[in-house]
Amino acid sequence: MKVVRAGTMTSRHYKWGALVLVVFLWIILGGPFYIIAPEQEGIVLTFGRYTDTTAPGFHFKWPWPVQTVYKPPVNIVQRIEIGFRTISENPPSYISFTNDKDMLAEAQMLTGDENIIDCAIIVQFRISNPSDYLFNVRDPEGTLRDIAEASTRLIVGDNAIDAVLTTGKLEIQNRILDMIQNISNEYGMGVNIIAVQLMDVQPPLPVSAAFKDVATAREDMQAYINEAESYRNQQIPNALADSVVMVNTALGYSTGRVNSAIGEAFRFTALAEEYRKSPAVTATRLHLETLTTLLETVPITVVDESAGALTHYNLAGGAQ
Repeated sequence: MKVVRAGTMTSRHYKWGALVLVVFLWIILGGPFYIIAPEQEGIVLTFGRYTDTTAPGFHFKWPWPVQTVYKPPVNIVQRIEIGFRTISENPPSYISFTNDKDMLAEAQMLTGDENIIDCAIIVQFRISNPSDYLFNVRDPEGTLRDIAEASTRLIVGDNAIDAVLTTGKLEIQNRILDMIQNISNEYGMGVNIIAVQLMDVQPPLPVSAAFKDVATAREDMQAYINEAESYRNQQIPNALADSVVMVNTALGYSTGRVNSAIGEAFRFTALAEEYRKSPAVTATRLHLETLTTLLETVPITVVDESAGALTHYNLAGGAQ
């Protein structure tokens, strides 16, 4: 007969209970496994110190407080909104500087010619170095927002209000992007600024109508300028073509007249030479040629000697 001691059974129960408790606590504290999504990277801390970066997939870790895993979305383009906030995407819902005092405080800026303007801005960025993004700055998104707002105020303050409202938007956006990127690099934030877009730029509401009239007048002026440029671009080639035709015509006429004069000169010289050789014959020939030329241009009337003066006067056009 086998005798089982009560102390041994109690000891085994304690061991199994302790094991179950450890497993339970392990699961509660995060479990031994974690999954990194395709758009993420895993940043592993061991006793609070960065030790590893893990790729998307299924991984093992020690439970807290031994290891902690952060999962920053490194392959997603994130954005920061200044002067407005997106409340919901579907259906689209926003608050902006037009209906919220806090957003108005963010959006109001001073231009280089001392005018007040309201700007709503989007800054798009991607995490390029997740460990720098998580640990070099206490609040990376808030810091990036402050950098973007300060950079925008500085660049807008360097430009006149006309440039901010109309023709200078693209250059302003590029300068803001470069400044945000440079400051972020100095802070070691580990972000890559992808784009900066001035979404809504307008003067304060009390003077908005006047500025719209000015903007409309400038647009009309630019349209007239473009129309004039188009007309000029059409007329100049036509004028150049006409001038070429006129010059060529004049050159042809000049050449013809010169050649004709040279020919007449040679003809006169030849006649003079012949006249010196035989003056009477040459004079008679010239006389006959002149009569021939003249008689070809006038009507000739032949009247018989027996006809009287009355018959001669009654001729209508003469007989050929």
